[in-house]
Amino acid sequence: MQIEKEVLRDKIGDVLRGWILDGKLKPGERIVELTLARELNVSRAPFREALWGLARQGLVEIRAHHGAHVTQLSEQDIREIFEIRELLEIHAAKKIRATADAGAKAALRQALAELEDACRRRDIKLFSAADLRFHKTLWELAGNRHLQHILNDVSTRFFGYELIRDLPHSGKFRFDVMAEEHRRMVKLILEGSDRGIEAGFRKIFAGFLDYVLVRFAETPPPARRAAE
Repeated sequence: MQIEKEVLRDKIGDVLRGWILDGKLKPGERIVELTLARELNVSRAPFREALWGLARQGLVEIRAHHGAHVTQLSEQDIREIFEIRELLEIHAAKKIRATADAGAKAALRQALAELEDACRRRDIKLFSAADLRFHKTLWELAGNRHLQHILNDVSTRFFGYELIRDLPHSGKFRFDVMAEEHRRMVKLILEGSDRGIEAGFRKIFAGFLDYVLVRFAETPPPARRAAE
């Protein structure tokens, strides 16, 4: 009986995820449980479980007294998330550099290889998953479970929202640039100094943030890019 409940929950989640990613449910839109549960001919209990699963993927936000909404982030949200991520990932990178053994280095290279493979395939869904795994690898290898928890909590909504926004325009995504920037991050950790990590990660994160805001149309492209 428990297995059947889990299968139903997962099937509902798959349908809702498809609706979010294909735009039937748009960023910021309220997910009306009663209406959609009736449309899917399911009860509200497994429907609600499916929503919590999507929330863990960053695709849905659930707030007390406000219900569930498709994830939507403002420019301020994105900037604040990046500010926290930059500070903590620099710290994580320095810790990895100081303590990494052969196993940690192999894990880091494997995470990079998966991201590079997604970039070669030009698959935005694969890239999104591989990108999150890459950064989670950094957080885990830092060896601080509180840092890992904070970064996971702060970042999950961003990665979910990024997939929602990027999927319709995946043909324009700069896969090669993203692969190269992540290679630089790994090189800094494995071969650089603390000072090099600090400067290099700040520059990389600034580039990541600029590209996010431009492609999400949160801010106009810089003049130098408009001329390219």
